[in-house]
Amino acid sequence: MVASPMLNNQNYQKGGEATVKEKTKTLTKQPIEGILNFFQQEVNNLIKNLLEKLMLEERRIYLEEQEDYANGFYTRDLLTKYGKVQDLKVPRVRNGGFRPAILPERRRAELDLTSTVITLYAVGVSTRKISQFLESIYGAYYSPQSISRLIKVTEDEVKSWRERALSEEYLAIFLDGTYLSIRRNEVAKEPVYLALGIKPDGRREILGFWIFGSEGESARNWENL
Repeated sequence: MVASPMLNNQNYQKGGEATVKEKTKTLTKQPIEGILNFFQQEVNNLIKNLLEKLMLEERRIYLEEQEDYANGFYTRDLLTKYGKVQDLKVPRVRNGGFRPAILPERRRAELDLTSTVITLYAVGVSTRKISQFLESIYGAYYSPQSISRLIKVTEDEVKSWRERALSEEYLAIFLDGTYLSIRRNEVAKEPVYLALGIKPDGRREILGFWIFGSEGESARNWENL
């Protein structure tokens, strides 16, 4: 784990420099487990946001083909590898004949949504991976035209997260990594590289994460972050 101070001293008065240094020292005492737990929470947030966007588009497609009407939402929980995704908003229709194909019937995700979402949102992952994933899920349920719409929703959501505005200032940036099971042709352990920023008010933010393949952790990959 690496902690890199990122201070903008021009924003502080000379007499406050000691306070800033003490605050930085306190906030950067982050155990590895704390950083990984925060990353896991962020992944669950990404799972929730993506599923809700896809389910909403699924309902739009359904209503274009069926004589029915939207009827609000109900909420349910979903268990993932990283714990419980709470209050997932599931769209309904009036006649009750619609069920989102992306949503597991059981409350525990049968698909490995955790590793899938990490793979989709990781910096440098191509949009081809998004197409492959959604075609494998939706191929038996929707036409190619409808699947293209769902792919577009996912690409927009991923792009929005990758290109979101970050804070102008961080007291420190942590670089860390963990090994997760990633499915390509087969499931294998691969390193996921993380960057986490500590804001001046103490709040934490995942700045990004990267997957370089199954070659294992290397100094070259760290240099490319």
